[in-house]
Amino acid sequence: MTNPHAATGTDIDIRASADRVIAQLQQGRQAEALRLLEQERRGEPQAVQEALDRYVAAGARDELAGLRWAGLPEHAVALDRLQEALAAPRLPAFSRSTDPNVPNELGTLSEAQQFDVYASIVEARGNRAAFDALRRDNHSVLLGLRQENSTLVSEDGRLRGTGVYDDHLVVLHRNADGARSLYIAELANTEPTAQYDHHAGSNGRRLFADSLRPAPAREASVGFEHVLAPRKIEGRDADADGTRDLGRLQPGTIEMIGARHGGDRHRSFRPSAAAVAEGQDMVRRDTNADGYFTTADLNGLEALNNTFKIHRGGGDNTYSAGCQTLHPDRFDEFMRVAYANPGQQRWQYVLTDTTTGLFRDVRAEVLGADAPPRAVPDPPRRDAGDGQPPAQPPPRPPQPEAGGRPEASHVPRTAEEDYLERFLAASERGDREARAAMTREYGQQPHVQAMDRQARDGLAAEHRQAMEATHQDVAWSERQRMPEQPVMVRG
Repeated sequence: MTNPHAATGTDIDIRASADRVIAQLQQGRQAEALRLLEQERRGEPQAVQEALDRYVAAGARDELAGLRWAGLPEHAVALDRLQEALAAPRLPAFSRSTDPNVPNELGTLSEAQQFDVYASIVEARGNRAAFDALRRDNHSVLLGLRQENSTLVSEDGRLRGTGVYDDHLVVLHRNADGARSLYIAELANTEPTAQYDHHAGSNGRRLFADSLRPAPAREASVGFEHVLAPRKIEGRDADADGTRDLGRLQPGTIEMIGARHGGDRHRSFRPSAAAVAEGQDMVRRDTNADGYFTTADLNGLEALNNTFKIHRGGGDNTYSAGCQTLHPDRFDEFMRVAYANPGQQRWQYVLTDTTTGLFRDVRAEVLGADAPPRAVPDPPRRDAGDGQPPAQPPPRPPQPEAGGRPEASHVPRTAEEDYLERFLAASERGDREARAAMTREYGQQPHVQAMDRQARDGLAAEHRQAMEATHQDVAWSERQRMPEQPVMVRG
């Protein structure tokens, strides 16, 4: 695998360039502003172009909405791109590896430019409080970039439910003099792990974490048979089926406060009382026990509570029952930058999905040794196969002699098969850097991103339909309760 990112730097001030475009849009000089944006983007690395678009899209939302409403064909392409800039971002390829073949598109950017790449994501995906916090001197803002994973995955590639560090947590800090700095923890996790799941079963001695009472004996649910050493049962029975359901934070902005965690009382963060009070539907639980958190989880949305923390994980185990955790090798520096100002008492944490989303590692997670390849994979709803990687890649059919014709039964290897083979090999040798690089490489292919967008559109449509059905039910109930009143139609 070769590094697709050029080893040349750029001297652009991303924030200042975007601000010039925003100022012209706010002055009503739309055509001039969009031409300036194209000029600023020209020749810049992809990460810089995306940051420019996000800053402009977030800083001139109203002005751009008016332009889209006007339906100006000459600016349609740019306006569509700017609208897309507010959606789930692409995860920047970042690595601390010294191997020149490992992708790292931020390696030639200055610290201020790297800050702007991630700060633009905060502005595009966060709320007003996060937007304002970025502009405070001597202040830190936290950003989480999630890559979708099953709760069953583990570092060794088997379905043992101990988690993987393939998400990114970023601290963005503006120094007392306004200088921009940051720390990127590329070994982080934003999802719970099946080792805490009630569906992993109980031998009659396994304890509930809240009451420390033993859970009645039960077999593990389908797909959870290989969970390694299940721990105390966490979660809440959201769908009243007698089994507790793990939960995770929904994308959005959460105000955090300083806290302590674990027996060593190490520094951590937890949601503030204000965040909890305003946190309606900020937690989703895996009620259908497929290891994923989607609209297929009926009764899965619930309010935030203050147990969803940011804390240290283990070396080969994320130790997450729903918290955001960091690898020990990244934890101390992350916290040092986050707590750089001893007087800071509240931190805005913006969590977002990324475009290497639901399909990102599905094949590696659910593909058994005998499972046939699928040209267009569907979102998984149940883990299949025994969860063990194949002992060796499937044998290729005999190759024809020179000048001969291939046998009709020979089917060329697909890019997906090559990716899976390399991914599993990296997992078996414990090479996190190589596996993360292959994950990003695969997830950034156009056809994979197209499938990802299609899936997200489908999930969004399901959510809209569910909300419409709920509103209809409410309207019907109101009419039943008040038959003497005229029908009221709400917009």
